[in-house]
Amino acid sequence: MRKAEILAAFLLLTFALASGVNVSHAETNWASTLSVFDITGNAALQPSEPLLAGHAYNVTLQIVVPFTQASSQFFPELNEKLLGQGAQFWYVKTPQYAGYNASSFVPGNRTLAFSQVAGTLVLSGIFEVPVNFTITGSGNFTRDFTVSDFALVTVKVTGGATVGQITTNIEDQTIQQYLTTYQVRSTLISSGKIDSAYSTVVNAILAEAQVLYSIGLPAQGTSLLNTIEPASFPAPPSTTTSTTLLVGVVVAAIVIVLLAVLLIRGRGKSGFSAGVVSEVQKELAILEVTAAKYDKQLADRLQALRNKLGETD
Repeated sequence: MRKAEILAAFLLLTFALASGVNVSHAETNWASTLSVFDITGNAALQPSEPLLAGHAYNVTLQIVVPFTQASSQFFPELNEKLLGQGAQFWYVKTPQYAGYNASSFVPGNRTLAFSQVAGTLVLSGIFEVPVNFTITGSGNFTRDFTVSDFALVTVKVTGGATVGQITTNIEDQTIQQYLTTYQVRSTLISSGKIDSAYSTVVNAILAEAQVLYSIGLPAQGTSLLNTIEPASFPAPPSTTTSTTLLVGVVVAAIVIVLLAVLLIRGRGKSGFSAGVVSEVQKELAILEVTAAKYDKQLADRLQALRNKLGETD
């Protein structure tokens, strides 16, 4: 009986130690990024920079295996949502790694297999991000969002435990244009290019543009941001009445644009219907007449906004 108890205790201890190894695997990241090269844009990226939808990349990663485990393998896997670029996905940069077997290596597979031998393996993965990767929806009504913490490469070991992962963010040119435009427009008052008397108006436009961006409409957010031009905000009028009217015109324009967006969203797949755009353009035309009495440049900007909305037909 005593021997049976000892044997049971030994088996429990063995199981606990095995479980502890699995936990350490889960808490460890064997994989790290060494370099990212944008093949389409012909430029090197910092590992923290987002990838761009529609571009092809060469990502070089390092996998550091901390210990040898007999009969165990590890499996780097390229995300299935990425497209192939050329004849193969993978290139081994360190063929001297002891866990690499050239005769069984299939570079055209998304998932590779290596023996788990302590050491460092360096791989390059060649792939393309689909051009519509950031787009959701269908038909004429789509929305555009940054894809955050996308699992580019995942490394698992025999048994299925994940021991490494490389993640990244993915944007597109429309999103990047919005972010760049926002950065520029948000500093016009602090840099003195627009008088601080207009800070309430400018901040309101910035806030509404962020709303458009957050609901997946970065192109419309950029159009709104482009109304913040130093030429449209001359020296403040001398009378309170004129200033109030000027501010009222700009804020009214913002409200109309946002109302159009809400109507568009409410119509779902019908998208930017001609009827909604036509009504918004009529309202902007009325505001242009009012604005022209106080500031021609502001009226011109409202006209430009009206024309921009017309381009979405």
